[in-house]
Amino acid sequence: MAKVDWALGVSVIALGLAGVSFYVSELRGPDISLAVGHDVLITKTTNLGPRIGVICSFVNEGARQTIITNATLDVDSPSVSLPLAMVGESFGGWEESGGVFKPSTTRYNLAAPIPVKGHDKAAAIFWFVPVTSFEFTAGRHEFTVRMEPGNGISLSTSHLQISPISARVLTQITQSAS
Repeated sequence: MAKVDWALGVSVIALGLAGVSFYVSELRGPDISLAVGHDVLITKTTNLGPRIGVICSFVNEGARQTIITNATLDVDSPSVSLPLAMVGESFGGWEESGGVFKPSTTRYNLAAPIPVKGHDKAAAIFWFVPVTSFEFTAGRHEFTVRMEPGNGISLSTSHLQISPISARVLTQITQSAS
């Protein structure tokens, strides 16, 4: 009788582990995390302030698909919230013309929902455009990217140091666009 109880116990444990494994691999809902790249591109807009491009990577550890429907970029100083306006595939590139490299234009698409399959990842460059005018100054800035998948909200924070020289160049670029 002791051998039967021992075999039954091992079988129950194996069945339990198989059930947990099945749940994690097939039934678990979306579990999205967001990683923000270390490169941030700040470009001029007409009279509003800088347009900010951020590389965003999404990882879905869950078994079910989800859709990223919206994102917002919160800047600490000045305190401003920028909505997602466009999505790009790259920050741009360089073209050679007569032995001189010139920047090629960046291509944008209107922001559309981004599907992230279960146990998969997706990436995009999000472009956040200000609604009201603001100006960056030299110093340390903190960005928080808030995304809205179909099942909840995740946060990601990154820091950017803007030197006085780059702030002056950015101001000149913004003013020359006016």
